[in-house]
Parts: sequence; structure tokens; C-alpha cells
Amino acid sequence: MNKANNRSNISLGLSSVAKLWLAQLTLRCPPEWHSLIPPLNLKKPNRILVPKSLPVLSYLPQMAKQAPKENQPLINCLIQNESKLHFNQTYSAEDFGENFLKQYGWIKFLGPDAYWHSDILSSGLVLFGDYVTYPEHWHVAEELYFPLSGTALWYHEEKGWATIAGCPLIHHASNIKHSMRTFGEPMLALYIWRGGNLVQKSNI
Repeated sequence: MNKANNRSNISLGLSSVAKLWLAQLTLRCPPEWHSLIPPLNLKKPNRILVPKSLPVLSYLPQMAKQAPKENQPLINCLIQNESKLHFNQTYSAEDFGENFLKQYGWIKFLGPDAYWHSDILSSGLVLFGDYVTYPEHWHVAEELYFPLSGTALWYHEEKGWATIAGCPLIHHASNIKHSMRTFGEPMLALYIWRGGNLVQKSNI
């Protein structure tokens, strides 16, 4: 396959997944955040990122099986197109260890360094394996999570730990310490950031 055909193949797969991501974002985004979503031509990303795989993608079939029916099309589309997509990680083994990296990753559709560009809003999907702790961290950006598959324990420094599943809004204000732990189910969540440095590595 020549470069032009390969780029077209990647773009088609990306557009299919991005359409379902955007539908979830539009459905779940609160009104005060919704106005920050720029007009997006899903057939023409601002940049094409080189496909990159991660070990955590092996959990996608289980995520699809356990997810509510309305969230399954997005996860199945990820499975069908994962070889065309750029998944990444913020941390290194020096931060949280090798086992964490095997059970963690994300794909970013919108943001300063994403497929579609925005300097005021960042959004994508984050994946965690079935027994992993995302240690306590904080960042300037305000953050929303919407779990799409899986049940996990979530920690908020002002509220403590809570077991959460099924697409509720999880809000982390700027510089609030938070954490997350899975305990038998992998988890996929939609995330949204606004404010501050949208490509900042969290403080840990």
C-alpha cells in the first residue's frame, strides 16, 4: 500500500471512531462546556498521527462486553480500527512502574496536540486494565470524566473514595487531588479538560 492509500485508510478509520466519540462528547458535555467544542470536520483532521498500539488495548473486547448497550458501538469501532489509531501515555515507568503502563493509555481526539486542534478544550478516551491504581495526582486543568464501561473506585480529596459506574459526571476542579482504582473490571472513560496547560503532565 502506497503512502496516499495508507493515509486515506487511516483517515477513514479515524473518522469512524471520531464520529462516535463526538456523539458521546455532545451527549454528556455540560452546557457551559459544550460551547467550547469547535466545529469539527471529521473527514479532515488537522493532523494525522502515526498509529501506535499499547498493551491496555487487549482489554477492549472485555470493555465492549461489559459496557451498557448504548456505549458498545464506540468500543467496537475502536476494536475494528485500533491498528489505525494513535494511543499514548503521559507517564513513564519511573513515575508509576511497568505494571501501571501495561494497564493504562489514552487516545486524544481534540486538543493542542490532537487530531483536531483546540487550545481551550481537550478530549478523548482513557483506558485502564482490570486491577490497576492511578495514584493520587492533580493538575491545573479542570477535568470531567464519564465512565463508559466498567466500575471503579474514585477518590476526590474533599469527598473521599466512592464506587462509580454507568456514565455519571465525575468532576475534578483545578488542582484537586484525585485518584482511581479498578478492581476486577477494565474501564473506559470519556475525559474532557479545560483551562490551564492542556498538555501538562499531572503533578504526582
